[in-house]
Amino acid sequence: MATNQETEIKKSLHTALKELGLLESEANLYLTSLTLGPTSIAILAEHLNTSRPNVYKAISGLEKHRLAKFSEKKRYARIFVVEPPTLILELLQDKRETMANLDQTLVVAMPELLANYHQGETPTKIRVYDSREQWMKIFFQILDEAKESIKYLGSADDFIGLIGWNTENEWIKKRKEKGIHIDCLLTSGEDADTLQETDAEGMRTTKIFKGSIRFVTGFMLYANKVIIWQPKAPLLVLIEDEYIVAMFKSIFEVLWKKEEKINS
Repeated sequence: MATNQETEIKKSLHTALKELGLLESEANLYLTSLTLGPTSIAILAEHLNTSRPNVYKAISGLEKHRLAKFSEKKRYARIFVVEPPTLILELLQDKRETMANLDQTLVVAMPELLANYHQGETPTKIRVYDSREQWMKIFFQILDEAKESIKYLGSADDFIGLIGWNTENEWIKKRKEKGIHIDCLLTSGEDADTLQETDAEGMRTTKIFKGSIRFVTGFMLYANKVIIWQPKAPLLVLIEDEYIVAMFKSIFEVLWKKEEKINS
């Protein structure tokens, strides 16, 4: 009769086998063979109270998990043996290491995965970036996605204050090479004035808010997306949603036309 300790060990081993993905019949075969030692298929079938074909089927499953083989010492007798429990421990450690790596990968990728998780009939993507490196990457990525034009509303001085004029001029150069025009509706400032003065050579149309309350943020419309920029953090929110984009486009167009009337 098995002791309590032996019973607990057997339960733990059974749990480990199941965690490795073994079927119940395969786990039972392993435990039985481990107890009996090298033995024949007939004896295994008797102890498991099943047919030989079922034993062979379970053996095939164990072999796929590298936990069983036929003894080479008695080739013609077909003596069956299982691998030692140490291999189970190794396989478990490998699996848990793989799962730990996968878990870490998922943690890192979760913001992107959630951004691509759609609810309702209209696909919506919202991404939040909170580093200068990500800001710069997205800033230039815009030029790969924009079609014919870009629209920007907000502060040019705070935006350029973050990226610097060298980066701004590099971006302008690449934008011009791609033939992308930009409409800018800016709060007042030295950099805003500089941009407006060089509109012709910058493939740009700039308007300055007259008497507006100055703010540091801005939003940019391109393709089917809108980006909200907050340079002080820095922080940017990229939104891909037809209704939200339509709202920001409407805001831009209304304010753009309003400035036209003021300046006319």
